[in-house]
Amino acid sequence: MKRILFFTTTFLMFLTITVCAQQRGPRERPTPEQQATRTIERLTEELKLTEQQQTELKTWFTESFKKREETMQKNREDREAMREQMKKDREATDAELKKVLTEEQYNTYKANEEKRMKERRGPQGGGRPQR
Repeated sequence: MKRILFFTTTFLMFLTITVCAQQRGPRERPTPEQQATRTIERLTEELKLTEQQQTELKTWFTESFKKREETMQKNREDREAMREQMKKDREATDAELKKVLTEEQYNTYKANEEKRMKERRGPQGGGRPQR
């Protein structure tokens, strides 16, 4: 009787794991508008953006994410070109944020970005943290 119970439990666990694994699919990529909205929501919470700042930055981020998507499609095979473009995108983002944000907001933004980068690198100092 114990054997039957053991095998039944094992089978059900295996079945559950298999079903759960099959339900995972490729994630849908958010649209540039969705990315911009999510970014503005995060920045508003962190930096207490005004309505005008939100409007200006949302427009800018939407266009930026559209350009980035097009560039990534073109340079899909050339990692070095993608890396260079990402560096230019970061510099452009910093320049735009400096124009729109107050000095205090910008300093808070930079501190938060540094903290996020450290979290992404994990305790080893490189790459993404283990999941």
